[in-house]
Amino acid sequence: MAELPEYLSAHIQERVAAEAHELGIRVDVRGGVVHLRGEVVSEERSREVEESARDAAGGREVSNELHVVAVAEPDHEERLS
Repeated sequence: MAELPEYLSAHIQERVAAEAHELGIRVDVRGGVVHLRGEVVSEERSREVEESARDAAGGREVSNELHVVAVAEPDHEERLS
């Protein structure tokens, strides 16, 4: 019996969270293709997420649709009250 897309998506999301330490990645499986969506802070992080997803995808095609967003350094010290 083939694995249901919802279970495969959850399995891949768990693997990405555990191995690539990314929690905000959306994983959808459509037509046997695993689609990765979300935002990461660098191309390196994008590759790490994709690699973790490929390892968990069981040979299925993985479409990396992640967006790299620039994270600026703070321009002043944050004060906690």
